[in-house]
Amino acid sequence: MRPRTLDSTSTKSSQGWLWMMPNVAVGAFILAMIALVWLLQKREFDQQMTALVRDVQWAEQTLSVHLQGDQEFLQGLAREASDGQINSAGFRSRATQYIATNPHLSSIAWVDAGRIIRDIVPPAEGTSGALARRGQTPDLVASGKSDRPAYGNTYVSDRFGPTFEYLVPIRRGPNFIGVMVAEYPVSGILHHLVPTWFSEKYHLSFTSADGKLLAENSATQPLDHGLNYSLSFNPPGNGMQMHVAAYRIDTSFAKTLPILLIGGLSLLVVWSLWSLRNNLARRIRAEDALRAESNFRKAMEESMPTGMRAIDMQGRITHVNTAFCKMVGLAAQDLIGATAPFPYWSPEDLAEQEQSMRQSLAGESLRGGIESRFRRKNGERFDVRVYEAPLVDADGRQAGWMASIHDITEQRRARAELEASHQRFMTVLDGLDAAIYVAGLEADEILFANKAFKNIYGYDAVGRNCWQVTSACHPDPARFIAAARKLAPHQTPLELHDTELQNGLNGHWYQLRERAIQWVDGRVVRMEIATDITDRRNMEELNSQQLERLQQTSRLITMGEMASSLAHELNQPLAAIANYNMGCVNRLQSNDYRPEELLAAMQKASAQAERAGKIIRRVRDFVKKSEPNRSAVQIAEVIDEVIGFAEIEARKVGVRIGVSVPPDLPAAYADKIMIEQVVLNLVKNGVEAMLDTPRGKRELAISARANGKDFIEVNVADRGSGVTAEQSERLFAPFYTTKAEGMGMGLNICRSIIEFHHGRLWTAANPGGGSVFSFTLPVSTR
Repeated sequence: MRPRTLDSTSTKSSQGWLWMMPNVAVGAFILAMIALVWLLQKREFDQQMTALVRDVQWAEQTLSVHLQGDQEFLQGLAREASDGQINSAGFRSRATQYIATNPHLSSIAWVDAGRIIRDIVPPAEGTSGALARRGQTPDLVASGKSDRPAYGNTYVSDRFGPTFEYLVPIRRGPNFIGVMVAEYPVSGILHHLVPTWFSEKYHLSFTSADGKLLAENSATQPLDHGLNYSLSFNPPGNGMQMHVAAYRIDTSFAKTLPILLIGGLSLLVVWSLWSLRNNLARRIRAEDALRAESNFRKAMEESMPTGMRAIDMQGRITHVNTAFCKMVGLAAQDLIGATAPFPYWSPEDLAEQEQSMRQSLAGESLRGGIESRFRRKNGERFDVRVYEAPLVDADGRQAGWMASIHDITEQRRARAELEASHQRFMTVLDGLDAAIYVAGLEADEILFANKAFKNIYGYDAVGRNCWQVTSACHPDPARFIAAARKLAPHQTPLELHDTELQNGLNGHWYQLRERAIQWVDGRVVRMEIATDITDRRNMEELNSQQLERLQQTSRLITMGEMASSLAHELNQPLAAIANYNMGCVNRLQSNDYRPEELLAAMQKASAQAERAGKIIRRVRDFVKKSEPNRSAVQIAEVIDEVIGFAEIEARKVGVRIGVSVPPDLPAAYADKIMIEQVVLNLVKNGVEAMLDTPRGKRELAISARANGKDFIEVNVADRGSGVTAEQSERLFAPFYTTKAEGMGMGLNICRSIIEFHHGRLWTAANPGGGSVFSFTLPVSTR
């Protein structure tokens, strides 16, 4: 056994070396090829860079030679002008001929000592403006302070763009008499002095000292930015730079052939070494495959929470995993080799389980599996779902059946609880008096309806169009506050509508509430809740009728309380009418009268009759029973009518009534008689509240003002004893009164009337003592 162990160890060591050698060889070969290709490319780049520098230097020397010739020509002209050997005609002739043979120059000018152009070739209109933009040294030349020729800084010419000048001073003895100026467009130098072969091979550009582009030749090909060279362009200098970049040239086949051969050879060697490595790997894997396969299968089965059980074609258990043993509480040796009935079968389910076993052996297992009940060793029952699959051996023949067993006890319990919860939910919904339905938004299909809804619209409502089903009673979708179809799930729940409608079929009134909610599948749906409010509407109608009768009774009681005062008020005009009539009769009987005296007496009697009629008409309008008629009402007129009733009683007890109503106060939208009843009741309460106040302080103030843009506020302030905090909380409650003989309904009726007009009635303490009762009414928009 020992020699065998040593052989095994040495074999593993040699396999390790054999495994490593191809990798090392492949890596070394790849590195060598990469280094070779890099060296070849670097050598080629260095050669191209050397050629580029050589060409650039040649071009720079060529430009310098041309500019040197220009300098010599201009200096010659300057000497001849200094010696008086050349005049204007000769200058123009010489300059014209020189520019014709040197088109890189745009002009040559003869400028005098005052910087006035004497002659210029070619001729130009006006004076040159370039002399003002030359720089320090050229300015010295142009002004005669320097004897040396100089190049000017680059400036932008209106005709040629970026341009510079060469200036040569002209002196006659010690006197400065002018300057010769040659104008160089940078683009002219680029196009006329640079050879064509150079422009076709390289991209050339000139830049100023601050890096601004002055001129460049057009790039006919893509640039090779790795091959570029820059140098200072001197002359003219002044910071001008010349930049050259080579055009990218496609690599010829002869140049790329060595690289392709090296690459192909490298791939061939790598493939050979890789094949050797794969052969070694397959040998090693083949030796470990059987051992690893069994270990992996066992580890996988042991890590699975699903129970695994295999049976042969005769129905004997041939294999179980740990999860199955834990599931049934039995050891593997207690299960392997067992035949039906198996020890984990429930005695009460033997017939069903034997039938399932026969179906499995016959190959009739269901695709979705079967549900069954197993028994643990301790007798506990649990629910399982069993999935059967054929078990095939290495020769491809069926050797039995493999079953995966899943414990579904918790799933069944959760499903049962969910069904019970759903049943409770449906019981609650069906027990509601409110009719509820849910409809989708795409097809308006009813998805759910409770029993109350089906009782109204039929038990076949689910699945039908909601608008057709509820055609007798449904809100207008155009009045929804939001378009439900445009809502996203995160915007729900959202109230869509809340209104009261009458069902056209049964005549009942319903309060309809529409809401957008998120359905169980995540989409947005509409839910409507219809609550039968017929009894409430009938009760509100009955209460309204009772309140109307109570208001009428209150007005009659008020008139009854004021009967003696009204009788006294009527007695005065009636007595005056009788006296005036009797005086007229006496005058007529005595035949001692004048017509104008009788006319005056009869007019006074008529005025008193109108006064009495107005009092009677006011009382009749106040106490007559009529339906509420809301219209535009002037508050000043209402207060004037009320004072006509209350002033008699107020004078008796010494109460002074003051009225403050702005003339521009807008009209209120109200029933005039009902508002008169409110104001009269508040005025009477204010008068009665001041009976214990000293007579000189009994003042009642009635005022009105605008409360915002939509309401009018009316205030009745007295100087009585005021209202305590406890009384103010109960003051408007039915049958609560602070009077010894009051019914306690006056203020409650007043509040009902004001709330009917969509206003508000309240009380507060009067800063000067007493109370202030206030109410609001909406402004009339008609």
